[in-house]
Amino acid sequence: MRTLGVGHILFALAIFGLGVVGLTTGHFADGMQPVPAHFPAREVLAHANGVLMLVLGLGLLVKRSAGLAAVVLTVYLLIWFFLLHGPIVVSAPLVADNWSGFGENGTLIVGGLVLIATCSAQSVPSLPKFLKGITGVHIARIVFAFAAFLMTMDNFPYPKANADFPPTWIPHWYGWGYLVGSAYVATGLSILFRICSKFATNAAAAMMSLITLLCWGAFVVHAPTSYVQWTGLFISSALTGAGWMVAESYRADPWFEIRWPGLRALSRNRNNHPEERA
Repeated sequence: MRTLGVGHILFALAIFGLGVVGLTTGHFADGMQPVPAHFPAREVLAHANGVLMLVLGLGLLVKRSAGLAAVVLTVYLLIWFFLLHGPIVVSAPLVADNWSGFGENGTLIVGGLVLIATCSAQSVPSLPKFLKGITGVHIARIVFAFAAFLMTMDNFPYPKANADFPPTWIPHWYGWGYLVGSAYVATGLSILFRICSKFATNAAAAMMSLITLLCWGAFVVHAPTSYVQWTGLFISSALTGAGWMVAESYRADPWFEIRWPGLRALSRNRNNHPEERA
């Protein structure tokens, strides 16, 4: 898998953009970093967080530093994942939106894992071997599958909210949430059962791109001075970049391929006994 593909560049630029927003506004990325408003020295920490994200975003774009930047970013995202999102889910496990945020942050971690697997072989030789190469890519794919399942928790339970979310020029349709949620579920199942994974992940990444462009892009155009909209745009772009990196990891695979042993064996058996298909 090549580095500096579309997903890699989009992910890195989105992380850089989040750094710029944090540095210039003194705010954390809402949703991604739910720091309580009463947290001591919150604004100072937000500026420091912005500087770090900005540096890491730049580091991801440079071949020699991409591996190390990916390791630091992934560890940093894991800290947010467990220290802030974990307690939120535990405190209110029946709130679907909490699980969705868990899944979105898991998808950001996927972006870091893919870059670790593809960029760290020489720049970070001390990393465990299972995080590098094709094994590391397989781990990232599995994490993405479960993250996709969790992201559906924001789609199926709230049809009205999903219908109200797009800009007004997009038809108001209660089916948007069901459509997006079903696509995420199908993608997760496709990865886990290794059925048409290349097609499913590319379709999911294309869907994420459309959401980023048509919705968050429109929100920024409508309110160009709102840090909330810019934050949403960059988070959505980072999620999309991670999705494209997973899709790009299937580049060498056929578009429609069954790799799950049970289904593949059944397919071979039916091909060897064509009369059974009548």
